[in-house]
Amino acid sequence: MAYLLTGLGTLLCRKRSDGTWVHRSLHEIDGEAPSLPSEDIDPLDIGDLAAILQVGQGHFLRNDDALLYFAIDHGPLQGWTAMRTEDRRSIALLRDGKGLMALPDSDGFASADRDAWPMTRFVALTDTDLAVLRGLLAHRWSIGATPAAEIATLDTGFLLRVGPLEIDLRWNLPFDTADWPNRLTISWDVWRVEQLFRYRPLVYFVAFGAATTMRQFALAVESLTTIGGYEGEILVIGDKTPDEIAALFPAGMPPRLAVMPMHAVDRVGYIAARLAIADWPDAWQFQPLLYADADVLFDAPVVPMLHAIARSDRICAAAEPWNLIESEFVGSHLLADDNCHPAPDAKGFNAGILGIPNMAAHAGSLRIIARTLRNRFAVVGRDTVQFVDQPIANYVSFRVAQFDTALLSRFVRLADRFTEPEGRTGLIHFCWLPDAAGRVAKMEHYLERLRGMG
Repeated sequence: MAYLLTGLGTLLCRKRSDGTWVHRSLHEIDGEAPSLPSEDIDPLDIGDLAAILQVGQGHFLRNDDALLYFAIDHGPLQGWTAMRTEDRRSIALLRDGKGLMALPDSDGFASADRDAWPMTRFVALTDTDLAVLRGLLAHRWSIGATPAAEIATLDTGFLLRVGPLEIDLRWNLPFDTADWPNRLTISWDVWRVEQLFRYRPLVYFVAFGAATTMRQFALAVESLTTIGGYEGEILVIGDKTPDEIAALFPAGMPPRLAVMPMHAVDRVGYIAARLAIADWPDAWQFQPLLYADADVLFDAPVVPMLHAIARSDRICAAAEPWNLIESEFVGSHLLADDNCHPAPDAKGFNAGILGIPNMAAHAGSLRIIARTLRNRFAVVGRDTVQFVDQPIANYVSFRVAQFDTALLSRFVRLADRFTEPEGRTGLIHFCWLPDAAGRVAKMEHYLERLRGMG
């Protein structure tokens, strides 16, 4: 399957009723089955011609990318001749000495006696290219180091605009889909390379059991959506019903919170539930994902951190002050039992805040942590451990996953009861307060201070 994109940024289509050719915006054409259910119009499938009409490495080796003059003898374009234009990437369609021209003031076509840029130009799209182009137009994208979610629009002259970036599709087809749909590497200004990162964030929490835990969770979500300025989707994994969760908040807040019901019998189960995200099919729709313990407050806008996570190649966690080689808090006993020898100054990380770029690349690491946790506890017993997932996560990171401990450390502070907002960096985790009621009191005090600071 292949299609033709016109120089007006529209797709060559055909009416089912009488075969008339028209051109339509991609927004008008259904992305699942490409057709318009309310009209008798389908994108015109030109068959197997993309491999001939697109320019690949073989053309470069032969230095013949300008030599195409191909008489089409089959399919819906039978009788037409495809000719490469002077840009060596787009084509013109000729028949009886005249060119096919898309009309800018209607959805029809006309014959042209001469080249009329961009109306007489076309580029071929494979069905994969068309799916990528639709995906680009359907989502928001992060570019470079700028913490902004940009929309994509398709303009005349084969220009795809993503925020300030102009991408000429002629120099990008066929698309490189190795990291699609989460990332796309493109060429702009003909040869310069840039990466686009899909931006559809999810922040998720785990909240089981006691009223103090649920109060911490409510404060965390309040800080996320107010001080943190977060407008994306939120998920809570826990044993409360949607009505019970809704009762924690004022009416209408937060507007985009989903509940994933889960049963757990004890503290070990409560803590391990955060790893269940890897088995939730909808998690694959998001990039990035941020996990936060219930005793976390967001004390600065969260968007810069989310964009940084989306661009990361590794799962991110904040560094602990404890050395891997000597603290069971970060898995020293597991590493020793497996004859692992971390550097004397290598630090472990805190597993209470995890930045997951996407599930396509990192669900496997989360599942390995979950399996190692289950297998280890089968040996030592779940009632014998003080620390649950954090030592396991540090061990798996050292052995196979290589978590990034620098990125989140720029945004996260690990806190005790003396920590105040003046040094805020983005998130504060009250993990060094052992008493649940004390954490609630400190979080309420801290959030009140934040409100007072504006």
